Amino acid sequence: MERDVLKKLKARAIVLAEGKFGDLTGKTCNILVMYSGWRRVRVESVIDSRHAGKDAGEVLRVGKLGIPVVASLREALEIGDPDTLIVGISPVGGRLPQEYRRTIIEAIEHGLNVWSGLHIFLSEDEEISRIARARGVSIIDFRKPPKNLRIWSGDILNVNAVRVLIAGTDCSVGKNVTSIELVRELERRGLKVGLVGTGQTMLMVGADAGTVVDAVPADFVPGEVERHVVDLDKEGFNIIVIEGQASLLHPAYSQVTLGIYYGCMPSGIVLCHDPWRTYRESFEHIKLKVPSIEEEINAARAHLGNINVLAISVMGKDRTREEILETCRYLEERYGITSADPRVDIRRIADRVEDLLRALT
Repeated sequence: MERDVLKKLKARAIVLAEGKFGDLTGKTCNILVMYSGWRRVRVESVIDSRHAGKDAGEVLRVGKLGIPVVASLREALEIGDPDTLIVGISPVGGRLPQEYRRTIIEAIEHGLNVWSGLHIFLSEDEEISRIARARGVSIIDFRKPPKNLRIWSGDILNVNAVRVLIAGTDCSVGKNVTSIELVRELERRGLKVGLVGTGQTMLMVGADAGTVVDAVPADFVPGEVERHVVDLDKEGFNIIVIEGQASLLHPAYSQVTLGIYYGCMPSGIVLCHDPWRTYRESFEHIKLKVPSIEEEINAARAHLGNINVLAISVMGKDRTREEILETCRYLEERYGITSADPRVDIRRIADRVEDLLRALT
């Protein structure tokens, strides 16, 4: 999505995450709630009848945020001053759950714009688009690729900005949180930091530029990532953080991961890892194992040479702070790489990025 378009996007949102809020499938909603008010979206309420009556922050175990969870659109419309309904789930395959359809249509009938990151484009749905036109509201499909796709050109090799790729050993291991927390921390230090989004959630929450790359034909993925990094470099950003996807060793998604690597040609990577996860997210039924940190780093170096691993980011779903801290100590001792939980100790990861900036400039 073009930078000038993203700059104009703002929303006071109801986030639809029925049956999924707080789960990994509801990660779009989870991130929007956690970073409500940062850059692009202020969340007014969340729809999920399982948690109705709770504060959204309590569901995510981050403390009260003043964002109520409700059971229906009718209740949500009575809270705040919403102008947009956001489909807040990221299911495997990106399909629209049938039970969401009625709520989306009702929201349009009440004059709300709709944002969606699904693979199914709501703007091309005959019934939904017809009702939207009649009500004069917009539908934005964040996954819809731009029309003028480009092939990798090599322009990335002349970029001056330090490029930091937030990579991972699997899906849903904290790349979004690490990306956002790192950008915020570096900005607090007075640095001019650009953020390239490669997934729908990051484009919604606050990326400066980006394309949802899993909706782009494989040949064009490196070129799209390259284009956004080059454009931000021309604007004078001295550090550009690039959101990664999945893993280089993931049988289902590695083609996207590799395209991002080549597109940004990173100066360094922050590797997100869940040490407690044995099998890949959503592929547990076939016991598809998550690779070790060594395997992921070796795969990156096989493609791009002696790549600089700046830090290991560890979150660990449902783990205690002490468990995560102890594991970070172990990883740091074993690999000699700074390891930290980005939610509570992003400064240590940011220090490594600043070290890289000084070394390269």
